[in-house]
Amino acid sequence: MNSKINVLFFAVLGLAMAGCNGLGKMAKNFSTVKHEVTPNPLEMHGDSVAIAVKGTYPAKYFAKKVDATVTPYVKSASAEHNFKAVTNVGEKSVTNGNKINYKAGGNFTYADKIGYTDDMRSADVMVKATGMKGTKSKELGNVKIADGTIVTPLLVQHNEKVIAGKDQFVRIVPASHEATMYYLINTSKVNPNFKVKDCNISNKAEFALMDSALNALMVAPYVLKNISVMGYASPDGTEKLNADLASDRSTASIKHLTGVFKKMKMKVSADSSLFSTSATNEDWAGFQRLMSEGNMPQKDMILRIVASNSDPEAREMEIKKMGKAYTEIAEGVLPKLRRSTVTFNADKVGRSDEQISALAKSSPDSLSLEEILYAGTLTTDNNEKLSIYRSAERIYPQDWRCANNVGTCLFANGDIDGAMSQFEKADQLSNGNTMVKNNIGACYSRKGDRKNAAASYAAAAGAGPEVKSNIGILDIRNGSYSSAVSNLSGTSSFNEALAKLLSGDKDGAMSTINASADGATAMGAYLKAIISARKGEANGVISNLKDAIAKDAAVKSMAASDREFIKWFADANFQALVK
Repeated sequence: MNSKINVLFFAVLGLAMAGCNGLGKMAKNFSTVKHEVTPNPLEMHGDSVAIAVKGTYPAKYFAKKVDATVTPYVKSASAEHNFKAVTNVGEKSVTNGNKINYKAGGNFTYADKIGYTDDMRSADVMVKATGMKGTKSKELGNVKIADGTIVTPLLVQHNEKVIAGKDQFVRIVPASHEATMYYLINTSKVNPNFKVKDCNISNKAEFALMDSALNALMVAPYVLKNISVMGYASPDGTEKLNADLASDRSTASIKHLTGVFKKMKMKVSADSSLFSTSATNEDWAGFQRLMSEGNMPQKDMILRIVASNSDPEAREMEIKKMGKAYTEIAEGVLPKLRRSTVTFNADKVGRSDEQISALAKSSPDSLSLEEILYAGTLTTDNNEKLSIYRSAERIYPQDWRCANNVGTCLFANGDIDGAMSQFEKADQLSNGNTMVKNNIGACYSRKGDRKNAAASYAAAAGAGPEVKSNIGILDIRNGSYSSAVSNLSGTSSFNEALAKLLSGDKDGAMSTINASADGATAMGAYLKAIISARKGEANGVISNLKDAIAKDAAVKSMAASDREFIKWFADANFQALVK
């Protein structure tokens, strides 16, 4: 009996001593301590959750010799995540810490950041405090002080854009052939047998080439468009005579060509729109060219005469005074200028889209590099594209575009490791290629390696707008929202709207998502609901959530625990949507 009395006595004595030392009173009145948390609910940015706490102790609460260790933490259903602790001490404590006056009370402020984990999405923010006085300790309290956690940045769409190597396929290629008809001095009559041996000119040889070219350009894959004829006269003789000669030689050339068409069983008249004519009355430019190309001893002097005299007749008179030199000119230069040039202009038309697509499946080896790369653009079926580009890589293994484009298809299929392998192969074939660097960065980003993604994007500068858009995704994930707004500007996308919202531009976010094709999707409607929540617009929250859930039932469970909607958790309309 005595031992039981002793135990009871000491227990009561202990409680009395705890009360006397202030710990018991502080524990009893812990609810009077105020804790203001910013932000509330907590928010995840850049993989971290930051907290700022202002604690206020009322007057006559904090015992003079007590030390209190205060620890905010996030409590989820599965774990507790502590922020750093802060030590507050009574006014007579010898411990280092934030002093709190007994009579007046006091406050403390501090900030900290911890890494985000998925369980923090649905959690409470708590604070626990332990008091110490000498060797005595007591739990002062453990209460909820805020909610956790808004994770809206995690809505960023991982739609990194890769860039396919462009084909250089050109279906229609201009083709032309130029032939010359030579004429005897002062005549415009076409003589197929005319030749000047000393000048190495022969109509027979020219006409044979002309006939051959015309025959080739009249059949597939060529389409003859027009024939242009330019008549020339050499710069000797009067201007009037030369003007008539140049014009007549154009006319005579066309007449000859109508005869050629007739032999080909084609009726083409001289006034056909197929022909176009022009004339150069005195071919001084041709004269200067031939003189410059030749090796006549006095050519420099002759060229100076031409350059220094603007009067054609004065030029001719000066050159004729040179005697022997003029004879050489008359025999070796002027016959080449008495001519007409005939230019056949045609289009070489390549295979049709249908032909290329069919051959890409049945006989890819028959296609040129540019044709098979072009074939990949003619289908929207990603697996069909992949098959075409794999054929291209097999046939043309040294062209980086083939390996790269296989990678773009694998990336679209979600095979990020396979895509990375292809992009690295393309990088070896085209070292420093900015488009490939962008694609490698996109793979790193999908794999969660933001550091290497950023380095690859930096090396991809100038590759195209895809790079900035991809960097914008990294910016959102890193919590750099102003930069994200800049990099995503003009994309008119979900991510651009999200970046604006996270940077504080609620109205800009709403206008962007409304103007975006993403606005009609379930996640687009969900983002509109969040924007409405941040603007305090209850009708917008409910109507947009209703739209989102109608498009994708999975949104219901997201909304039910999303702290963006915490003000509506008790709302009957909200509960009717998410239950």
